[in-house]
This record gives sequence, C-alpha cells and structure tokens, in this order.
Amino acid sequence: MNLEINATPVFEMNWEALHKGYRYLLNQGGSRSSKSYSLLQLIITLCLKSKISISIVRQSFPSLRASIMRDFFEILKEMNLYQETNHHKTEHTYFFKNGSSVEFFATDSEQKIRGRKRDILYCNEANELSFEVFNQLVLRTSGQVFIDFNPSDTEHWIYDLLKDESKTVLIKSTYKDNPFLSKEQVEYIENLINVDENYYKIYALGERPTASTRVYSHFKQYVDEPEYTDWCYGLDFGYTHNTALVKIMYVGSKIYVKEILFEGKLTAVDLKNKLSFLIEDKKPIYCDWARPEVIEELKRAGFNVKEAIKDVKAGINCIKSSDIYIYHESTNLLKEYKLYSWKSKGDVIYDEVIKLNDDLLDALRYGVYSHKKKKGNVEFLKFY
Repeated sequence: MNLEINATPVFEMNWEALHKGYRYLLNQGGSRSSKSYSLLQLIITLCLKSKISISIVRQSFPSLRASIMRDFFEILKEMNLYQETNHHKTEHTYFFKNGSSVEFFATDSEQKIRGRKRDILYCNEANELSFEVFNQLVLRTSGQVFIDFNPSDTEHWIYDLLKDESKTVLIKSTYKDNPFLSKEQVEYIENLINVDENYYKIYALGERPTASTRVYSHFKQYVDEPEYTDWCYGLDFGYTHNTALVKIMYVGSKIYVKEILFEGKLTAVDLKNKLSFLIEDKKPIYCDWARPEVIEELKRAGFNVKEAIKDVKAGINCIKSSDIYIYHESTNLLKEYKLYSWKSKGDVIYDEVIKLNDDLLDALRYGVYSHKKKKGNVEFLKFY
C-alpha cells in the first residue's frame, strides 16, 4: 500500500532505527518536535504493513485521552483510514482491516499492566512511569519499545537503557525538526530563552537540565477519595490564563488535593454559575483579593470566600513540608507539578519561581498555607 504521509525528519530517523533492529527507540525531544506525532504515524504504517498488536500507554488515562489518543484518531482521519465500526470505544482499541490492533490504557491499572502480550509497546511521556511498571510492560512485549519524553529530569531509569548501545538508540529532536509549526509557535518556543535557561534547554533544545530546578518533587497520587472531616478550597482567578480551583482535604498529617476547575475566559458571573454546581458547602475558599468585582459577585452568591495569604516563598515551604497526595485524574495539576521550576542560569538556581504552569499550584498554595495559618497552628507558625 502506497501512503502519502506529511512526515518530519523524526519519522525518518525512527523508521531507520526500526529497520536496524534496535529494541528500544528513545525519542528525547523538546516541545513541538513532532516526536509523538511521528511515532503515531510510524505505528499506523506498521499496522497497515502486517498484522501486529500495539499498546500505547501513559501514566493516567485523562492525559492519554487528551493527547496521544486524540492525535492517533486525527491522523487516521487525515489519512482517510478511520472506520467507526473498527473503533471499539469502550475498550479504547482500534482494529485495522488486516487484523492489526492498537489499544490505549493507563499504567495506573494493575490489571492492564499484567494483562495480555503485544508485539510493540509505545510509552508516551515515559518519564512519568516507574521502572517497575515499565519492566512489567516490557516483559509482555515481543518486539520494539518506543519511548518519548521531555528530558526534564537530571537522572532517570530511561537513561540507563542507553548503556546497552546494541539494543538502544537515542533519537533527539527539537522544534527545528518540525517544518509544520506556525511562526507564532516557533517564536513562543524560542522566547523561552528569556524565561529561564534550563526551561529553554529542556523544551526548546530537548536537552537534559544542568541541575534539578523543580520546585516540588514529593507529591504522590491517590485513586479513592479518603474519609475526611476538614477541608477547604483554593482558587486562582484568571481570564487569559485559566481560572483554577482545587479541593483540599485533610486526613491527619496527609493532604489530599483534587482539581475541580481549570478553564479560561470566565467572567465573574460565569465563575459564580460554575461554582454553584461545583461547591455545595460553606467551607472556606481562599483566593487572591486582587479582583474585587469577582470577590463581590461570589460573596453575594453566598460563597465563603476568604483572602489568601500570598507569601510565595513561605507558601512553597509549607507545601514542601506537607505530605501531599494528588487525585490521579487531576491531569492539569499533575502536569503543572512536573513543570513548575525555579529560575536558573547554568548551575546556579535562583530563589525565584518561573511564572508559568502555576495556576492550579497557586490555588493549592493559597488553600494549604492560608488554611493552616488561619486555623492558628502554633507549631506551624513557629516553623515559618
């Protein structure tokens, strides 16, 4: 079958590596480098050539569905290959006419991880996965393993795969490998040099950072909501940025957090109407007091809005010293957690955060820090 594919050089590099017999194809790249899109094009091509089974995985299903899964079906439609009758939506599986299949699942499912075997495995955003999960998946894969990741970690098990050069190939890519980007997209990526040196190195150049600049690295995830008696909310207003709302639940010394709202272009009335459906109690909602018109709208609607304590450094220290658990489907919050970083230059890390990827984390900080201080926790106050 002759196929016309609008491919970037990244597709060609993976195609060549595949035919050289490498077991692990590691795609390390910056933002918009086309690494995941190219791997999907390659997977579709392989499915059409012969009958094979492929699993595409990521840590959480909401993230998988909103990114790689969406792109897969868009590519099929652009190539005029998509048949709705072949799409088993409840099983998140697509079957080709020759019997090839592509299934999508999240690695937070123990049953899926230890389930049926496959010919090819594709781990999207693989640096989110633990080595134990990755190993279980590989044990049930007879053929190649495709991996894509942004090199945001200075150390990771992914880099250990490079020690065996006979089995592993590293394919690096940047936005310069993607000729289909708009001028605006290119300008945004190149402007990262003015934001932070390490940010530019990771997301523009696709290189590993020189030092760990992540603000937080201790969050864990939870699946089932705990039993709790004390809770509050954190709210960060936005318009061009997203308005962000989190629910914060206290169970002993542990703090459980769930993303409730993450949406842009909300007016004061829009937000009031949304909160009417999302919040049915009178618990405190800690928020920025810089939007008096929004505050007044929420007060008149009966919401228990309170002014947040906005001391950034003290709030971050409070979060860092707390045992934080994030709901596993809080996709945007988990993404921010991974990207939220200190400013840096070379090996020097500054005591100032980058004002990007912080809407939900600001809401989290408002709620946790303000709630602790306003409850009069003496030990907490002495520490800070």
